[in-house]
Amino acid sequence: MQTSTLGGTALLAGCAGWNADTPTISTLEIALENATENAHVFHIAIETTDGLGQWISREIPPETRELVEREPGVDYDSVVIHGVVDEQTTRGEVLDINGTDRTEICPRMIFRYNTDSDPTILQSSDVRC
Repeated sequence: MQTSTLGGTALLAGCAGWNADTPTISTLEIALENATENAHVFHIAIETTDGLGQWISREIPPETRELVEREPGVDYDSVVIHGVVDEQTTRGEVLDINGTDRTEICPRMIFRYNTDSDPTILQSSDVRC
């Protein structure tokens, strides 16, 4: 388990741009980010063409980020992350980056919770492994 105190929040949402060749996701990194003053339990599940995977739950301390890695090993066009925190749901589809010519990618996702807004799933623009 890796945790860190939150610093700046310069996060980038992914950009859609589908290629003819579908890359495979080798590793999917999800940062569970609690930007509140209280601990919260985050629940995540990965959905692929094979269906919804097992739910994972982690209690994240206040103002903390914990990294979770999954290895879906599937074609890129069918990966969705489902998240629940404080009975609020969200989902985020893993999106390709324009112009990628890679056959294998490693997306980095952020599942962020802040009591001022609904839970959000964002994607970093860097998909290099």
